[in-house]
Amino acid sequence: MNAERHRRLLSLMRDDLLAPVEAIAHTSQLLIDTAQDPDLEVPVQIQTDLAAVCAAARVLYQFVKENLDSSEIEAESEAGEFDEQLKMLRHNIRNQLNSILGPCQFLLMEEFHPRTEEQDRFFGTFNRDLEEIKLYAETCIDRLNEFAAGNVSTELSVSSSSELDLSGLDLVVVRKVEPAHVLVVDDNQLNREMLARFMMKMGHTCEYASNGREALAKIDVGDYDLVLLDIIMPEMNGIQVLKQLNVRGLLRHLPVLVVSGLDSTPEIVRCIEFGAEDFLSRPINITLLRARVNACLEKKRLREREFSQFFPTEIARQIAMRPEILDEGREADVTLLFCDIRGFSRISEKLHPADTVRWIRDVMELLSGCVLDNRGVLVDYIGDELVAMWGAPTEQPDHARLAVRAALDMLDKLPDLSRRWLPELGLPTRVGIGLNSGKAHVGNTGTARRRKYGPLGNTVNLASRVQGATKYVQTNLLITGSTRDQLGDDLPTRRLCTVKVNNIEAPVDLHEVVSASVPGWKELVERYEAALRAFETRQFRVAASMLGNLLLEHPGDGPSLLLISRVVNELINESEGEFDPVWPLPGK
Repeated sequence: MNAERHRRLLSLMRDDLLAPVEAIAHTSQLLIDTAQDPDLEVPVQIQTDLAAVCAAARVLYQFVKENLDSSEIEAESEAGEFDEQLKMLRHNIRNQLNSILGPCQFLLMEEFHPRTEEQDRFFGTFNRDLEEIKLYAETCIDRLNEFAAGNVSTELSVSSSSELDLSGLDLVVVRKVEPAHVLVVDDNQLNREMLARFMMKMGHTCEYASNGREALAKIDVGDYDLVLLDIIMPEMNGIQVLKQLNVRGLLRHLPVLVVSGLDSTPEIVRCIEFGAEDFLSRPINITLLRARVNACLEKKRLREREFSQFFPTEIARQIAMRPEILDEGREADVTLLFCDIRGFSRISEKLHPADTVRWIRDVMELLSGCVLDNRGVLVDYIGDELVAMWGAPTEQPDHARLAVRAALDMLDKLPDLSRRWLPELGLPTRVGIGLNSGKAHVGNTGTARRRKYGPLGNTVNLASRVQGATKYVQTNLLITGSTRDQLGDDLPTRRLCTVKVNNIEAPVDLHEVVSASVPGWKELVERYEAALRAFETRQFRVAASMLGNLLLEHPGDGPSLLLISRVVNELINESEGEFDPVWPLPGK
């Protein structure tokens, strides 16, 4: 009884599919023969795609003839076993129909500009014949869907009422999605290439894997925005890949779109249950594929944008993939930047609260942009102070240089903002910036309920104190010796003094950094540092003479004014006690 039923089903499928497949092969062959006329100058890519359609149709025709032969069914064949075989046959036929419809959709997307009447006639026939090939392929899909649903009517209905509407052939992206990096996983080379062409038409880049194991190996080391995954593959199938990605926690942030010739509800449900974002059956509908891909990528981009408020783009992408790294506390080499808005209390007292908020927001927007543009992490906003970090959560060998570049950008861009706000504030907008480099513990510095990513340790405390020191040393930007040691000679600095800051025992060398365009900087540094050495070796009169001459030419140099006041103080009190060149700062 089973055998008879099975033979009837196979015979019906065979009879229904052979005719449209043969028509596809015949029509495509006629198009190839005409397109190869050298006088028509048909583009090579068109001829290549036509040849692919024709070859795929011949392969499918042979497959249907050989694999839907009812005489191969044994009388004792179990219903469950046969249904599984039938499901695989539908899967393979859908894959091969995809090899036909894919090139057809590309060919119909092309815009032709005929130059002769003969070309015009050819391309008019060309488009009509392609539409006919597509219609025959849709007929096959309709019949496969009917068999999957248990409808075995022998009446052949040539229509476009397939569950997949294949009429939308344009690839105009309605909603703009940023270019993405896509991993295409399929054991069929033609399927991989076809999906890649679709993705590249949408502006994305692609890599390939031919089985599940290769896909997992690439995901372990690669940075992908989306995975297009087949189910039936050798070594490790798509369901097993989804299970592994689920176990590793990657499916929370790496969308997987299953694209398969399998069409039954149980497979679709299993894929979704194991974490797939969505499921598409072959043959591929370009419009539907585009919509699903865009939806997956838009969700991922939204997650990344949440992190990009505080992290540079490349770090935000990594954190969106593995947010747990924010909780993984570790010791790291970092550079901390503290930037304080000068005179905030005095200015906010004069302004309406709403205007104060507008001003602070404007300033912080500028400062934050400088941090992110230089690949830094925005750690915190504390009232009128910004805290930023380089070197974590990802390693940055040049973290000190990046931090200094960000600080210089702040000072370069601030004057324009200051001019805009001067009429309302009545005072210029100024900042003090302090940087320090060293070891810090980075991770979640908040609680389990309220996470807060940032650094802890002496390196952080010292950076804060150095920012405070700018008020006493009369300069906008100070760095410690540990930061200076990591810079190259192209960033102009001068050593200003050695200080002892509040609550930190070890003395700290402070250096000033300025833009490379400051005129006369090299001479100023040489003369100042010579005076500083004289002061530190108790040659106070020599130092006073040097600084006096220096201030005649640079009367507004704050560090020189500060140093000469210290020299004069030592001259006055020269006979009282021992001399210590380390200056205890009077406050934070």
